[in-house]
Amino acid sequence: MSTKDNCLTRRDFLKHTAFGVFGASIGIGYMGGLPPVSDGDDKQLPVNTRSRVIAVKKGGIMKDGKPDLTVIQRMMDEGMFALTGKKTTAGAWRSFFSPQDVVGIKINPIAGKKLSTRPEVVHAIILSLLAAGVKENNIIVWDRFEGHLMFAGYQLNKGSSGVRYYGTEQTAGYNNEVYYESEDDDPTIREKNGVRSLFSNIATRQVTAIINVPVMKNHGIAGVTLCLKNLAFGVVNNTARFHPSPYFCDPAISEICVHPAMQSKVRLHIVDALQACFDGGPVGMKPNMMWNEERLFFGTDPVAIDRIGLEIIDKKRKEHNRMPASRQARHIITAGMKGLGVYDKNAIDIIELNVT
Repeated sequence: MSTKDNCLTRRDFLKHTAFGVFGASIGIGYMGGLPPVSDGDDKQLPVNTRSRVIAVKKGGIMKDGKPDLTVIQRMMDEGMFALTGKKTTAGAWRSFFSPQDVVGIKINPIAGKKLSTRPEVVHAIILSLLAAGVKENNIIVWDRFEGHLMFAGYQLNKGSSGVRYYGTEQTAGYNNEVYYESEDDDPTIREKNGVRSLFSNIATRQVTAIINVPVMKNHGIAGVTLCLKNLAFGVVNNTARFHPSPYFCDPAISEICVHPAMQSKVRLHIVDALQACFDGGPVGMKPNMMWNEERLFFGTDPVAIDRIGLEIIDKKRKEHNRMPASRQARHIITAGMKGLGVYDKNAIDIIELNVT
């Protein structure tokens, strides 16, 4: 394959998108020339590589509504051992992070304690990073809004000791020099930055590495919120404009994720699927729309993880006579087309483990 085939040209990408200063030079591998696909038709997507997704399950972990920290840590270890081939917590996490890193843990807290990234999962990640030598105050747990963090059970800490917990809007602010620019939106609901969505200072100025920790849930507009949407719409502002028809968050999600500011930072995806929802997301789900999936998913390919998660959610939706979420979740296909990962489920190896 030629160098040209391995790169997304500026003319093609900038047809709908402009980058800030970080986007001055683009060299992003991708699966070129992908045609549009119909729902459920993987055969139209050429496969240039394979991807792995690790799924770790502990049956009954949510039977009392609150997971056991010790069991979560075992699930975390087993997932990372399988992903890296290492046999110790420190060794597995040093495959991705060094003691010099400042690590941002990007969570999804919008649904409060009902269905957000669980503090127990984040705690296990923090312990693992500490085992790898990352300094405690060099770990930042974050999202856009601090109110969401507190609503989900996190206590803010903006100090010089301990793990830090805070948001972009109220504390860190946005980087005026690093942005995603697009007119594929509804111009009537653009915010003060107009056609630009600015990137968080946390992502661009404060951390050297990002762990993306979404939950598994349906989204009434984008179909699902998993790795791609959690990262994209949690790292920039001015996102409401991408939601209305005919966009439904596409292609904005994939184009934000493929931005060089993200490509250079995001190292790992861990999906909290201890509990999940098949309808009513992100905030309107009711107890009868949720179920105990009792799994954590690990990988470096957000497209592959989202593809598997979408299939799981669609299976639940079918059981409850709902239309497939895949009819809306076009952003996952677009992300595969832009080289962010593997969409074809036949090219995804799923390693399923059970913790006793």
